[in-house]
Amino acid sequence: MAMEQPIRLGVVGLGLIWQAVHLPNLLALRDRFQVTRVCDLSASLARSTASDLPGAVASSTDWRSVCDDPDVDAILFLTPGDHAPQVLRALEAGKHVLVEKPLCVTVREARDLERAAAAAGRVLQVAYMKMYDPIIQQARESLASLGARRIVRVTVLNPADAPQFEHVALRRPADVEPAAIEDDSAYALERTGEALGGAPLALRQLYWGSLLGSVCHELSLLRALGIGLPARFEAARAWPFRLDAPATEPPCLHGMADLGDGSELQLSWAWLPDYPDYAEEVAVFGTQGRLRLEMPGPYLPAHRASLHLEGVCDGIRASTTYRAGHTTGFVRELEAFAASAMEGAPVLSTAAGAAADLACLQQFVATLAAGSGIAVKTEVVA
Repeated sequence: MAMEQPIRLGVVGLGLIWQAVHLPNLLALRDRFQVTRVCDLSASLARSTASDLPGAVASSTDWRSVCDDPDVDAILFLTPGDHAPQVLRALEAGKHVLVEKPLCVTVREARDLERAAAAAGRVLQVAYMKMYDPIIQQARESLASLGARRIVRVTVLNPADAPQFEHVALRRPADVEPAAIEDDSAYALERTGEALGGAPLALRQLYWGSLLGSVCHELSLLRALGIGLPARFEAARAWPFRLDAPATEPPCLHGMADLGDGSELQLSWAWLPDYPDYAEEVAVFGTQGRLRLEMPGPYLPAHRASLHLEGVCDGIRASTTYRAGHTTGFVRELEAFAASAMEGAPVLSTAAGAAADLACLQQFVATLAAGSGIAVKTEVVA
């Protein structure tokens, strides 16, 4: 469906990611987007946001009203939780959808949503912004110069949220009913039972928390680089972590897997709540060189990705460094969403890709459980 006017956009969820990232980016892309409706569980936040935006912007507390609004062409879902019911309702109402991760909790839901988008003839794009970082294409092309891959190492140092967005004057409304948030969390946790069978509660909370909340980004980044995801993990660790008690904070995670091409994946995600800075690195070691990709923190628009290559040509050692421009992955994903909705451009971060991420993360949990003598029957195996 070709569109000549700016996309009339509805926004559901007006918390951190909206205030720190999407709001300023949408204002900068006003030639492609016009926000016509906003929605949040906080009526006061929805009203104040609507009054601050240009034009006549409606507000509500019910996401269904956004799906049913004829003055909305596309919806940006920024709420936490399992987005499957929201996305399905929006697609069936004829809306294009850009949805924050996690798209959903189960592989089944992701596949159902992919089919629903195709049946509706609408765009469904998962907000994996790392896939859209301007340096990714250069990194993907550079992998060929490394020879045969031997090791792919992903390392993330993840601090608590507060230090990452202390520069944001975040609006924190006080008129949200706790029961509404509890209902969403309960629904998502229920879906983990389908994803992981009869897994203990601690494993289902780990899957829903750290894995779907953050590690899924690392898998999408590997896919964007053209590196296939493992079918299973040879080893998986979580620490400090107990199966017999709910965790009070996320554990550190480490996994090792055969990538099937002669190389091994070493995936490490470290929860460092008092560490002030987010850090993320993908390092690839091959028989003829090595690559190191450093990704920026998610909430700092001035930070840029960098790519470092080292190799040997005719006995001469060479080192090259690339730095991304100031257009962030968040901006690029919005531009790509507009191109798909307005011009029919193909979608990069699809629901099918999200399904692959979910299947891989379920295998991590299964391997972790096996180390404690527990058999977890994931939905893919089932």
